[in-house]
Amino acid sequence: MIKDPVHGNIPVTDTEYDLIQLPLFMRLHRVRQNSLAYMTYPGALASRFEHVVGAMFVGSKIATQILGEMPSKDFKSLFPDLDASDSSDLVKSVRLACLFHDAGHGPFSHASEKIMASAAPETELEEAKSLLGLEPAIHEYFSYKLIHTDPVRAVLESEEHVLEAAASLLVDNPTGGFAHKNGSGVASFRKVVSGHLDADRADYLARDSMMAGVAYGRIDFDRIINNMAIVPDQQGTYELAVHHRAMGAVEDMLDARFKMYMWFYRHHAVAASNHLLEEALAQAVDDGTLDRDLFHWRSFADGLGEDDSVLSSMAHEWRKKSPGYEKYAGLWDRRHFPISLLKHPSDYSEFAKRVMESTGRTMADADILKAIEEFTLSGSTPTDLVADSQQTDPLHRAHTMIRFAGGAPYRPLNPPQDSIWLRTDNGQLHELTKQSPYTKHINEAWGDYPSVYLSCVVPGLQRSDVTPDMKEELTGRVIRTIFL
Repeated sequence: MIKDPVHGNIPVTDTEYDLIQLPLFMRLHRVRQNSLAYMTYPGALASRFEHVVGAMFVGSKIATQILGEMPSKDFKSLFPDLDASDSSDLVKSVRLACLFHDAGHGPFSHASEKIMASAAPETELEEAKSLLGLEPAIHEYFSYKLIHTDPVRAVLESEEHVLEAAASLLVDNPTGGFAHKNGSGVASFRKVVSGHLDADRADYLARDSMMAGVAYGRIDFDRIINNMAIVPDQQGTYELAVHHRAMGAVEDMLDARFKMYMWFYRHHAVAASNHLLEEALAQAVDDGTLDRDLFHWRSFADGLGEDDSVLSSMAHEWRKKSPGYEKYAGLWDRRHFPISLLKHPSDYSEFAKRVMESTGRTMADADILKAIEEFTLSGSTPTDLVADSQQTDPLHRAHTMIRFAGGAPYRPLNPPQDSIWLRTDNGQLHELTKQSPYTKHINEAWGDYPSVYLSCVVPGLQRSDVTPDMKEELTGRVIRTIFL
């Protein structure tokens, strides 16, 4: 039994207990769920270990509910290779898939994703594309590789069929006999592990809001679970659906996700610190401070590659080196933490006004955002924004960071398999936004929310030494660089 602050008592089987003793899971105790968010929200210290155990618990509840609601004929249609008595093994497989779904995260979670991809050989990248699509999230592929390691297989030696089923739930295009014989069932149960109403989101919204001390992520997910079922439409295509009586709870979940992204995951200070961290990790690998292989799944299997040792290694080496590394000091010295040049909605309005005054053109906000997005995606580094550590003027040493983070909390019918479906008593399926104007408004509000993050560090100066005039000048440089 694991005592969890979010879910209370979480029972684990003997097999699951043996698995979480392995180095690959012990490592997750030392990988924080939200990277450097604790530098803005000091309580946000939850680990990936807590999260995967919590997701396993929620996934088990969802799978049990779905199978309990499923008529035997539907079970046979979804899993023609199984008997109804095998349903307990399906629950085991869902639990195992949820337990492993984030095992492949690198140090500082998403911040190391690009380096992890560079640590994988080309053959693995091609395999990742075949399993997860053309732009795979590399941590998902690493999770898939970790579930196939020898120590895991040794623990599950007598339940090889459960392991194979669990592995098939971790990828979009699974291979192997189980997935081939039970394709419809795998596709449906995959949404329990990765989907709009999955165990992953149910846990991280509740856990992150609790740890950060905010109320946005607290939702009645039990009501959603108790109204879940996998049902066929009139053409015999099965969908994971929620009874329309729970639509309010579904709306609350999407609203909670929207607000958690606005005020926590994409808080301007969180975004700035994570941007600086990503650059620091890339620099550390390039200059040999960190071994690129540390970010590969084989190192994760050995329990290596976790937050504090990586951060300590960078701090130890860079304090002895040239002033060019001073820009990263804010990662371990809060006095040099990045400064956000755009914070509030009024800042964005003023920014757009300055762009139009500088260019002499009236421009739509969408066009301004598109120009910034294209600039950030181009990977260019114009001279006007390149820091020169030899200059005496502090602004010439300034390191300016621009990030574009667009997107919506829910994109209906894009692609169709990612939609949220509501079911009625007569068996009809309705895409959520067709029944919920509130969900439409959430997406519209998300589209109106500023998605540009502009921040800077001035090496040699503390945050308190950077004046408003300096911030104005740095913002002006960005405008001149992108729009003139």
